[in-house]
Amino acid sequence: MGNFSLSRVGVDNGQLLDTDLIYLDEKVVEAVEQALVARRVFAPVRLPHAGVKTWTVNVRGIMNTARVDMDGLNASFDRTKKTAHSVSVPVIHKEYLLPWRDIIASRAAGMPIDVSEPEDAAKRVAVEENFMCLTGETTAHRLLGIQGLATATSRNTEASAGAWSTATNAIQDVSDAIAELEADGHNGPYALICRSDMAADLRLLIANTGMLCKEKILQMVNQIYVSDALYASNDAVTSALVVEPGPQNFELGIAQEVTNFTWQDKDMNTLGKVYEVVVPHIKRPTSICEITGITA
Repeated sequence: MGNFSLSRVGVDNGQLLDTDLIYLDEKVVEAVEQALVARRVFAPVRLPHAGVKTWTVNVRGIMNTARVDMDGLNASFDRTKKTAHSVSVPVIHKEYLLPWRDIIASRAAGMPIDVSEPEDAAKRVAVEENFMCLTGETTAHRLLGIQGLATATSRNTEASAGAWSTATNAIQDVSDAIAELEADGHNGPYALICRSDMAADLRLLIANTGMLCKEKILQMVNQIYVSDALYASNDAVTSALVVEPGPQNFELGIAQEVTNFTWQDKDMNTLGKVYEVVVPHIKRPTSICEITGITA
């Protein structure tokens, strides 16, 4: 038997290099940015740090009406009604595993490491954020009691005129929802949030015209956002939302932006966790109108 010596020199044990970590982080950020929808609707607010577990905020009402008189002496000093409301600040996270032999194989072939696992984990985190913000806790999907746009107490609701495959129904629904918001003093600009099958209907032509339904609706709202993370409070997929975005109405508390954390386990595989610490806060639920019962 020939001479045998144990040496660590030149041995690749599958640890990620700094260049691998930078590449991994870049791909995670790209995956998250592509999947996030709620961030485009909610105004961001920075919370102090990731250790914050409860965020106490005010749900705002309105003052009484202003006075009209000849001398301005009939004063009215009532205050804006503010009701303290505390929300839990959760961690949204998804874990993944990179086998050590796969890392070595990629390196030996001169190829970037396979990032499909962390990319998918990042997308799962983004989808859950969308669900928490746009929908919130539902009958089947528990979220620590956190309310989103579609489950906010005291939001407006408006029954749909019918299937959006008939363009006039969609136009009527959005118009009626805006009327609800205007009645509560919300004068826009507005945004429509709907699921992908509804968005497909918006690309149909209005009968006897050369105009798409979407084009007509964009004369009433500034933006149309599409996400299949939108559900009704009973988990039905028959609702859309018309909202007046803005920090005075609803916002997203961010204690920790999306982060990718990795470590090597005892079996030499690299484990990873994509996580963030965020929570939505609905200040003025009257800035939301849920269109309910939209049929196929």
